[in-house]
Amino acid sequence: QYTALPDWTGSLGAAISLAMIIPSWGGALNGMFTLSGAWDKLRTDYILRFLIVSLAFYAMSTFEGPVMASKTVNALSHYTDWTIGHVHSGALGWVAMVSIGALYHMVERMWNTTMFSVRLVNVHFWLATIGTAIYITSMWVAGIMQGLMWRAYDEYGNLSYTFVESVAQMHPYYIMRAMGGFIFF
Repeated sequence: QYTALPDWTGSLGAAISLAMIIPSWGGALNGMFTLSGAWDKLRTDYILRFLIVSLAFYAMSTFEGPVMASKTVNALSHYTDWTIGHVHSGALGWVAMVSIGALYHMVERMWNTTMFSVRLVNVHFWLATIGTAIYITSMWVAGIMQGLMWRAYDEYGNLSYTFVESVAQMHPYYIMRAMGGFIFF
């Protein structure tokens, strides 16, 4: 959107992105419905916790992507940190969480063992989840603020804020981003 490409390519891309909700949410719902009647296992099965949280982030990311592809939202989010938050909700929340859960599962199966400390695995789960939430939330807020600052005009039609002023306003959100990334790490 908003590049040198013809307008129809942006419209086509937005339509295709919107259509991607169907298979994406079909997969996420399939994963959630697979657990129907077994939600009580989330209290004791740490591997299942990683997998379910990854499905939640997957569903959220694959909804947010098509929303961000629509021209109205894209006018606000394009080139902002909102896009970074979106990408990391998929990378940290979906891909990393499902990978971590799969690794824990494979370690137990391959070596026919149990984890040394289930308590440490639970700490790992909560650190990864909280770190991801802090990281992506700070980027969403920063991105929306950037988009609004970059679109603000004064009564003379000039930009209200310079680019440097918008970067200075991002400082607290970048601190939160670093904290979230550190907690996840």
